Amino acid sequence: MRTPFPLRAALALSLLACPGALRAEEGTEAAPDRFRLFPDEPTPAPRPPVPPAAKKPEKRFWAAAGEVAAVEVLPWLHNHYLKDEGFSRVSWGTVRDNLRAGLSFDDDKFTTNQLGHPLHGSLFFNASRSNGLSFWASVPSVVVGSYVWEIAGENQKPSFNDFVNSSLGGPVVGEVSHRLSRMLLDSTARGSGRVLRELGAGLLDPVQFFTRLFTGDLWRVQANPDDRFPGRFVAVLDPGYRHLSASSPGADQFLLASTFRYGDPFAGDVRTPFASFEAALDITTPSSVWLTRTEMRGLLRAWEVGAPDRSRHLLGAFLDFDYQNGDQRVFGSQSVRFGLLSLRPLGRFAELRAEALLAGAPLAALRTDHPTAGNLTVGRNYDYGPGAGIYTAVRARRDEVDLVTLSYSCFWMHTSNGVARSSAIQSFRAEGRIPFSRMIALGGSWGWGRRVTSYDDFATVNVTVSQGRVFAALTWR
Repeated sequence: MRTPFPLRAALALSLLACPGALRAEEGTEAAPDRFRLFPDEPTPAPRPPVPPAAKKPEKRFWAAAGEVAAVEVLPWLHNHYLKDEGFSRVSWGTVRDNLRAGLSFDDDKFTTNQLGHPLHGSLFFNASRSNGLSFWASVPSVVVGSYVWEIAGENQKPSFNDFVNSSLGGPVVGEVSHRLSRMLLDSTARGSGRVLRELGAGLLDPVQFFTRLFTGDLWRVQANPDDRFPGRFVAVLDPGYRHLSASSPGADQFLLASTFRYGDPFAGDVRTPFASFEAALDITTPSSVWLTRTEMRGLLRAWEVGAPDRSRHLLGAFLDFDYQNGDQRVFGSQSVRFGLLSLRPLGRFAELRAEALLAGAPLAALRTDHPTAGNLTVGRNYDYGPGAGIYTAVRARRDEVDLVTLSYSCFWMHTSNGVARSSAIQSFRAEGRIPFSRMIALGGSWGWGRRVTSYDDFATVNVTVSQGRVFAALTWR
């Protein structure tokens, strides 16, 4: 699928523009005359009546199916009639050929495959999610929608990497955008404030916007759902300077990093998928691309280990989306992680958090050191293959600010379609923050990375890079 889709995850920054406005106002009616000290004074204008209670979300299966079909047809109409793309010239003959051909790897650009397809998959997912279906009930919409697109949306051979990226990345991106957009919505609001909220939520989750349009919820005044907000929500914005070890014009960069923490596995629901998640976004300049990193990790399920005392331990399963497209590393994957989360209080407001996770990725993408050979053999400058890894982190947190963070990861990838034989990627990061107020802090970090890639036809490549960073930190709770 070659149609570019907007990066709705980046628009989650709109939450930072009005963090205090996320709370609905409480309406009060004017007091009767007998309770007023001066009966002749003007009667204040009554507030609008309290909206009726929110209804339990209705499960609209056929509406969801119709929106999934629309997500199939509309991009094809755009590709075929507006852009006149050759791959969009489909017929019953191309559908028959695609069914016979089976799945293969395509040669699309890295951004198209690792970002565009997960975004497209999120539209399939949210077609069901916005019509009242649960997380797990919405996943089949992504699988079916992605497969139908590969068979009938293009005249090229069905792509295995597109199917995996859409089916695994779509639920992650879709659920994150779904939950963030619900925080922006306020069904009790009226006037221009209501319009701005609906438009902002529509940018994050376009399918939900059209669902609300068709059902009339776009303008209907009613109570908000009880689960509109998580128990905790933290948004962090870190503008600053970064120096890379690479000797290139882009070694000195401005980096705008944002992080969102939704919920908390130690203080909330651990049974509902993505009741807790973290999302991060990096915007960099100067760089070959402006969006250099997008990571999302949602908790699928957690189980308490042992009897809680001063320390608590959880076994958790996560679903991850990882997209890195910087000048030093081009890497993408969707993975499942499983491991131990620990928390130990250090005082009234401070705590120590640690995690140790194992990760498995059915398919990861990594830029090759020999792009010419890659373009000649597979038509791409990056390789595909399954991978596995470990991730560990320790954080000293006080009042939702990570004062000290130490993290290490190692990922092994075996190439199944590409130039390399295998790769091992290590990363380490140390970061500190000094708070000056509840909202403002100053911070610095140092990161180190090493990649060792072996080839059958070329010498082994060993690349070591490092980076230093200083930044201001703005935190909203």
